[in-house]
Amino acid sequence: MVGSLLAAAAPEQTYTAPDMVAYDEAQALLVACMQDIPLLATEFVSITQVSGRVLAEDIRAVMPRPEADISAMDGYAFRCADMEKAGSVGLPLAGQIAAGDAPPPLEEGVAYSILTGARIPAGADCVVAQERTSITGGHVHLLEQNARNGLNIRRSGEEFCKGDMLLEHGQKLDWRHLPLLAHQGKEQVSVYKRPKICVVANGAEFGATATDARTELNTQLLATMLQSEGALVTRYVCGSDSMEDLHKVLHQCAQEADILITTGGISVGQTDNVLPVLRQMGAKCLFRRVKMRPGKPITVMQLGQKMVFCLPGNPGAAAICAQLFVVPFLRGLVGEKQEKNASMLIEGQSSFSYVAASDTTCFLPVHFIEDKGENLINLVPSVGASDILCLTRATGLVKISAGQSLQAGEMCKMIPFAV
Repeated sequence: MVGSLLAAAAPEQTYTAPDMVAYDEAQALLVACMQDIPLLATEFVSITQVSGRVLAEDIRAVMPRPEADISAMDGYAFRCADMEKAGSVGLPLAGQIAAGDAPPPLEEGVAYSILTGARIPAGADCVVAQERTSITGGHVHLLEQNARNGLNIRRSGEEFCKGDMLLEHGQKLDWRHLPLLAHQGKEQVSVYKRPKICVVANGAEFGATATDARTELNTQLLATMLQSEGALVTRYVCGSDSMEDLHKVLHQCAQEADILITTGGISVGQTDNVLPVLRQMGAKCLFRRVKMRPGKPITVMQLGQKMVFCLPGNPGAAAICAQLFVVPFLRGLVGEKQEKNASMLIEGQSSFSYVAASDTTCFLPVHFIEDKGENLINLVPSVGASDILCLTRATGLVKISAGQSLQAGEMCKMIPFAV
């Protein structure tokens, strides 16, 4: 049955691609398409496992922090008025308060030794650091007359109050958020499920018996990149130029994955079978080729409610297209807030000049450095779309829009690599 279907699809080799779209138009088409694709389902996970996950609920404070007035340091707690009245005699020590104690109200005319983090006894209005005092005959004396109301006291709720919004739905979590969740008594939180992605490379050159066998790089590169974004990635290599073999692999991927990614096989050669097979499977083209460099062949299709990103076969181009198209889409699929993206751009002074062609948006590999207080953005030499060495030396990309230029000494913005 598969063979007959593919035979029927063979004439698709003569398919005429629509005109290329501009880079910004391609991004707009993808964003619009995302509005009709539901977010992934949610699940509850232990707060110890939330790093890299995207929060699917709002977290409001159920208790303030600090929960009570506490001491900011080791020292002595008392009423300022009592110390002023005592003068050179000082205040007698009535006891010690440690973190975890529930102290009784402060009696008139006495002081307590108090440790960092301990509750301030009711009636005390000041804590003086231990090193700024002396103890003589069981009395506390000030070495400096610096006692004042509120000194060294952390007030209840000064960090946040009960009911305050702590973390919003769509926040990507990391180690910084764990103490906050634990403080609020959270053992589990609702997060979006990790997206499942299948990455497929195809071509006879990757076959085990190929006369001129090549090392397949792209699925390894892309899997590592997307795993760092929290995805569950499965790699497939179809080591032949058979449409039937490719159909079997893509059909299996469509059953398994939330997103499909292919690499290579999308040009106009006799063995470029990816697009014909996807069309035979019922995929609709969102856009076919983009006026950008590198990455012009990129094509995005939709198979039901699953997106299929057909990336170029050259590793450098595949990586850049994944950074610009796949990673933002992936973040959107798991509900991650996107408004931070603009602030992620890094501004610096260009050390190079470049002029983009009138109809092509160019993405240049660059390296960002700080030198004597100045932010500098340097061009990384590259031999083209297949270059993998330049990726290891670049920290991001500079976008030069079609028909625009960048002159040495001008300020520009780098899109940092998602790593």
